[in-house]
Parts: sequence; C-alpha cells; structure tokens
Amino acid sequence: MTKQISDTREDYIRAIYILDSGLDEVGVTQIAAKLKLSKSTVSERLRDLVRDGLVETKPYASVTLTEKGFNLGKKLTYKHRIIEVFLNETLGLPKSKVHEEAHRLEHAVSDEVIKRLAKYIGHPDTDPHGSKIPTIKDWK
Repeated sequence: MTKQISDTREDYIRAIYILDSGLDEVGVTQIAAKLKLSKSTVSERLRDLVRDGLVETKPYASVTLTEKGFNLGKKLTYKHRIIEVFLNETLGLPKSKVHEEAHRLEHAVSDEVIKRLAKYIGHPDTDPHGSKIPTIKDWK
C-alpha cells in the first residue's frame, strides 16, 4: 500500500521541482520564498521529506529531490499544468486566475481524471503561461 502524501508535502516537492529547473542550487531560502514561509518552517518540513525518501539535504547547502521525489514533482507539475490548460482553454478562465485554481484542484483530482483530461484537451505541450508541460510517458 502506498503511503498518502499530504497536500502540504506535495507543495514542497513541486516547489523544489520547479526551483530545481531554474536554479543551479536549491536551498531553504529559495524554498521559503517560493512557498512564502519562514526558513525554520521549511527546515522542519524538509526533515520529514528526507525521512520519507523524497529529498536529500546537505547542512547549510542544497536540497535535491531523490528519484522518487523527482518523479512525484514531475507528476504534480504535469497535473497542475494540464488543469491550467483546461481551465483557460475549455472553461475560458483568464490566465491570471488559472494558477491559483489549478493549485487547489491538483491535490483533489485523481490520476485517472488527469489522464482523461489530458486526452480530452489534446495532450498540450505548454500551459497558458508558456511553461513546458513535462512528459509522462505512460500517461499518453
């Protein structure tokens, strides 16, 4: 049985995944700024993520995703961006509003629904903001 990961932990994993694609090194300061949290709060949560095998940390240095964490971050980003495309292109929600709505929905929508939604909207390559949607091989 797979252990359920909380929405909060998913937010951390996705933040690290996004930051890692744009920075040479991801640290507690960058994660705290992205999530609008204190560095001490982020440090506490990172201990849990290390224990769960999702991230690796070096004291006063970088935070990296393990393979398990990277795959989860990629999947969460895929879900988020597919939802953004659907909200914008199908429902006509303005680009300025899709991110927050997608953030709320990404935790609640099942993988099965995301797969069907992606197929319904034609497996787009980019989200409404122009960001690349990661490829999930077995989901097409």
